[in-house]
Amino acid sequence: MSPEVRTAHPLRIARIRPEAAGAATITFDDPDQVVGGSAGWYVIVRVMVEGEEHRRAFSLSSTPELGQPPAITVKRHPGGLVSSHLVEHARPGDVVEVEPAAAGGFEVRIGAGRRRTVYCFAAGSGIVPIMSIVRGVLAVEEGSVVHLLYGNRTPGDAIFGGELAALAADHPERFRVSRMFSGRGERIDYRAVDRLLVSAPPVTADVWYLVCGPPGMNRTVEARLRSLGIPGDRLLVERYQPPQREGAPTPYDGAQVRLEDCDHVGTAAAGEVLLDALGGPASPLYYACRSGVCGTCRALLVAGDVDPGIPFALTEAEQAAGVVLTCVARPLSAEVVLRSLP
Repeated sequence: MSPEVRTAHPLRIARIRPEAAGAATITFDDPDQVVGGSAGWYVIVRVMVEGEEHRRAFSLSSTPELGQPPAITVKRHPGGLVSSHLVEHARPGDVVEVEPAAAGGFEVRIGAGRRRTVYCFAAGSGIVPIMSIVRGVLAVEEGSVVHLLYGNRTPGDAIFGGELAALAADHPERFRVSRMFSGRGERIDYRAVDRLLVSAPPVTADVWYLVCGPPGMNRTVEARLRSLGIPGDRLLVERYQPPQREGAPTPYDGAQVRLEDCDHVGTAAAGEVLLDALGGPASPLYYACRSGVCGTCRALLVAGDVDPGIPFALTEAEQAAGVVLTCVARPLSAEVVLRSLP
């Protein structure tokens, strides 16, 4: 089986709106509606930086259910090549290659007639996919209620601050926003989770919990909600970056990495992940985020040993079956044989 081939469409940037310090919403002109998708989905953007193509996955900040043109909201990260390029150098009229939207694990299927209570926990740019969903739920599901706990370093760092305030004013009985600021020593910890749940008990039988923020916040909120017995199918956690990992085994320097179905062989230099050993941008394997979050570079481990890294996008069953994410896995044996997956 050949690796999956995906089509990227050249879309012109229609407008760029600053959101907060170092963040901007980029809206694309999509006359043929090639992006599609639903609230909470993501797109893969391909950009050329210094003559080299780079791919990154970005959550839609627009809400397709409302007929909005596709948009992403990008927060510039220190050392982030693509985020810095898009925030600092992109201009309206520029053409960017964008792939059709894909569903990850952060989707609630917005629909008229639904009645549910949605608790949202976000920090920093983690508000992006949550805003896509919240906006749609409030507009389409007239019987639903949303509570958002949103953390930032300072009030000026809040993405969508103006829109959130407007939504709260437009839906005073259905949308409540609670703010926390780490610059004041405030943290979204288990106490903050408890305070929100106690102060705003659910008003419907159908209750959802959405979590998106830095790794530490995600772990804390998810652990607290699971300890309260929240069903797994009602608890959605979106991860943008893996946590720091200590005690990783030493990779095998000079390992041969082979993709058997493509007859493609590469050599892993010291510390390289499998994807880089196979050629990185020139690899036959499809890839996007390069951080174990989106899951597009998965492959089956046929032979050899690897350190799997932190493969957030894989289920326990997939890991048990030998599936690895080549963007975070490193070789531990002299030879590693992989097979690409659809």
